[in-house]
Amino acid sequence: MNKLILILLIHLISISCLFSQTVSDGELLKNNTYYFEISDGEANGKGFEILKNQIANSQFVVLGEEHFSARVSEFTNAIVPTLAKNEFKYFAAEIGANSAKVMYELVKENRSLYDFNTQVNNLVGEVPIPFFDGKEDEVFLKSFIENDFELWGIDQEYFTSQIFLIDRLYSLSDHTKQLEPLYEAAKEFAILETKKSRQNRKYKLFTSLLQSVEINQFFDALDGSNCEINNIICGLKKSWEVYELLNDKEHYASIHKRLSIMQENFTNYYKEALEVEVLPKVFVKIGGVHASKGRSHHNIYDIGNFIMELANFNKQKSTHILIFPSAYVNNEGKITSNIDKEDEKLFGSIVDFGSDKWTLIDLKSIEKLSWENKIESESLKDYMYRFDYILMTPSSKQTELNCKE
Repeated sequence: MNKLILILLIHLISISCLFSQTVSDGELLKNNTYYFEISDGEANGKGFEILKNQIANSQFVVLGEEHFSARVSEFTNAIVPTLAKNEFKYFAAEIGANSAKVMYELVKENRSLYDFNTQVNNLVGEVPIPFFDGKEDEVFLKSFIENDFELWGIDQEYFTSQIFLIDRLYSLSDHTKQLEPLYEAAKEFAILETKKSRQNRKYKLFTSLLQSVEINQFFDALDGSNCEINNIICGLKKSWEVYELLNDKEHYASIHKRLSIMQENFTNYYKEALEVEVLPKVFVKIGGVHASKGRSHHNIYDIGNFIMELANFNKQKSTHILIFPSAYVNNEGKITSNIDKEDEKLFGSIVDFGSDKWTLIDLKSIEKLSWENKIESESLKDYMYRFDYILMTPSSKQTELNCKE
């Protein structure tokens, strides 16, 4: 036999053995799944010990969540002491930078967002700041503030933010007689237009806001030398442009413009943090679709990948956790699975819907073992390429709205 052919045959046989199925997908999952419990705000168990060790060795921890779950908020609150102990000082959230500043000050001063949420909800029938509108959300936000975390708002401003940011602009300016009627006209216009969009989802709210004579006259009358005023105006206009593109079905342009805002905001905060420390450690809580390494489900390199690359540049680690409820429980106590149908077989043997245990899947270990075991499940491969861990909460209720309806 030709020597070269023999070498090639040996190489092919080696590769075949390397990727041969020696352990099933189910066994891989069982062998790399761990549990823990949370009681009175404290987490304990093997699963949480793994997370604690990972946090201790990371510069960035990215929690990719399913929004509006009370259990996700519970976990966020429970993880604050571990983050603080490991010198994390910054909490980046999926909210606008100017909204974050307003919210932070309100909690510091009033110890509650209830009145603020109620006021805006009464005006336009919608909350002012998403993902912090639940009572459970306020609990973990207070924990971060009490542990001296700085709050970073890395996203666009929410579509109701003009209602309170116009007030903020007025409070930052000289309350001249000339400015007052311009402020009142702009505020009235913003409320009326926002209410129209709540009544008719097809209403071109953001085109209206961008082209509004009342709002632009108010903006033009403000002190252009004030940095915060300029930041608010710029933040609002950029956010309205993102929403306008979405309304016009320019999805590609909208999603990339939003990503640009996220990257710019994160970079601006990070540069400021670099002025006081060499390697700022940041906890990031965003929607699961934005949190992944590599390409996201939107098929773009989202903010999660941006953060991973920054960690790589710093010769540090980022940890990416996908968290979602295993099931939801309604007010009558009925439990409904929250696991996708294609994943029911995959996760069914490791999750107990009736238990209070939290389920942690170590995707990092599974990925390592995938070099010795061929993984059949496309879904499992998809998870392990994008995240380091999956965390499934016990059955969860929706967050309870933190305002008077």
